Amino acid sequence: MSEEILALFALYGLPGVFAILAVGQLGLPLPTSILLMSVGALLADGDLSPAETFAWALAGAVAGDQAGYAAARFGGRRLLDRFMNGLPGKGSFARAESFSAKWGGPGIFFSRWLVSPLGPWINLTSGLSRYPWWKFLFWDVLGEALWITAYLAIGHGFSSSIAGLAEVIANLGWLIGATALTGLLGFMLWHAARNRRARQTDT
Repeated sequence: MSEEILALFALYGLPGVFAILAVGQLGLPLPTSILLMSVGALLADGDLSPAETFAWALAGAVAGDQAGYAAARFGGRRLLDRFMNGLPGKGSFARAESFSAKWGGPGIFFSRWLVSPLGPWINLTSGLSRYPWWKFLFWDVLGEALWITAYLAIGHGFSSSIAGLAEVIANLGWLIGATALTGLLGFMLWHAARNRRARQTDT
């Protein structure tokens, strides 16, 4: 898959980056982080303009996020339930609903880069709950800008060993995501236990 994505970028240039990131933010399992690191390596060679590259990448990522948000907001839960019925991502959608309800705007921000596997589902839950669009856009742009800047910088700094680095980053990303989710679940359990003790004390 990575080879095909990079070939698409080689063929279409920065508009290809826009399209790949937009589709990736809709939930398709595309190697978007590897793409950004590869583009960052080209920045190190002086083949691309940093400002133009960042603008195309940010526009693509945000466009994909906004499409997911709009589909859920205007399509409603019935459409989503019909689409999600029988899909393996249904559990991820349920976790994203809980994450959205707990963290709100900062949750949108962190799902762009820290727990990115939840990102496409957070887009849907934000639209479904009718989270204010301008707030969603603010947190979305802020998080995507951080994600894109970080991976372009990594590719730029390690351009000579980008292939090996991509594998390390992919594994690290899953580790960070798993650690963050474990911490979130632990906090929720602690909070629930504290509320239970408070109710027992009141009675």
